[in-house]
Amino acid sequence: MIKAVLFDYGRVLYGPLLPHRKVRELAKDLRKNGVKTGILSNIFPFAAWILKFTGGYRGFDPIILSFKESISKPDPRIYQIAIRRLGVKPEEILFIDNLEENIAAAQKTGMKVVVAKNSGQVVADVKSIILKENDLEL
Repeated sequence: MIKAVLFDYGRVLYGPLLPHRKVRELAKDLRKNGVKTGILSNIFPFAAWILKFTGGYRGFDPIILSFKESISKPDPRIYQIAIRRLGVKPEEILFIDNLEENIAAAQKTGMKVVVAKNSGQVVADVKSIILKENDLEL
């Protein structure tokens, strides 16, 4: 069963210019159905400040930012921080990122993963996994 979905920010929740609205709607639907949603991102401090100021993190918990932890993906320690803060087992976490090295590191911890190519694909893949793992149709 998936109890938490952990999103990268860049290229997953936010594209080159605009937020990925379909993915954000998916995150809301997950929360409505009792699935935790968090962020694990290698974002720069100034960009993080803008996102916090404009509400870009609203609804996500925990928010794990590499500059605050002094550890960046794909360092295995940052995934362990995420597991502890989510309070679930690694196999109960679905991690979404656009970079293969980050995905590989998350898989080594036992997390399930989705490689983000575009927002439509992310939504479809997550819905499929949630249906299979949780018997829940979003």
